[in-house]
Amino acid sequence: MSSSIPLAVHRTGLRPAPVAELFYSFQGEGVNLGRRALFVRFRDCNLTCGYARAPRTAGAPVEGRMRCDTEYTWNRAAHDFNKGVRHLTSDEIWDELMVLDPSTASPSVAPVDLIVVSGGEPLLHKDTLVTLAQRATSHGRRVEIETNATIRPGPELVATGAQFNAAPKLASSAMPRKKRIKPDAISELRDSGQARWKFVVCGPDDLAEIAELQQEFGLTEIWLSPEGTTPAAVIERMRMAADAALTHGWNLTTREHVLIWGDERGR
Repeated sequence: MSSSIPLAVHRTGLRPAPVAELFYSFQGEGVNLGRRALFVRFRDCNLTCGYARAPRTAGAPVEGRMRCDTEYTWNRAAHDFNKGVRHLTSDEIWDELMVLDPSTASPSVAPVDLIVVSGGEPLLHKDTLVTLAQRATSHGRRVEIETNATIRPGPELVATGAQFNAAPKLASSAMPRKKRIKPDAISELRDSGQARWKFVVCGPDDLAEIAELQQEFGLTEIWLSPEGTTPAAVIERMRMAADAALTHGWNLTTREHVLIWGDERGR
């Protein structure tokens, strides 16, 4: 396999990481809304959105309005934690993404120039993420990393030029602040100059908390993303947040994949 990445970097990335999904779709949120993208979704997360702590039973009641829509990547009590999961190196992930890119089979189709890395929490698998981002950049493809902003990215990952869609969790997630707000990680992401800030919004209380966090950490380029796994819920919360977004100078994104496909996985 040819590559311009140094051999030492390849060796670092040979440690397999648990991958829940690889797929080709549109980026459904944020600044690249509607762009074709290749997606990598890692398993595992260090947060428990919707619950104060990790559920111990499958029927554990939801405690917060903002509930994770990818619980299958971390909630062992309610999901078959290993179903569909494959342990892949960064080389193997890259090879599979290239198969998903329609330009590989049909050269007349433009290559997909955006790779979105999600989870779970991707920064739990930083070695794999660094080498994947280096490979993508060396081939002229951009990388967006969806992160909950609780783990410092580190200089090596920042140096790849990847963009961070940093999404600190709010009180509506039911988690205590000390678990979901990590000042060192937020500051390092902010200082990288490569982070955009995305907040999932459920109601007016979320908007007040976002304004407080913006002032506390000096955040710029804020995007509001409506919570919801149905088109009706997404539209309702966009309407709730729209006036506040205009007043505060925030951006408002939809969730295009939900509007098109609902809560279907791999979309």
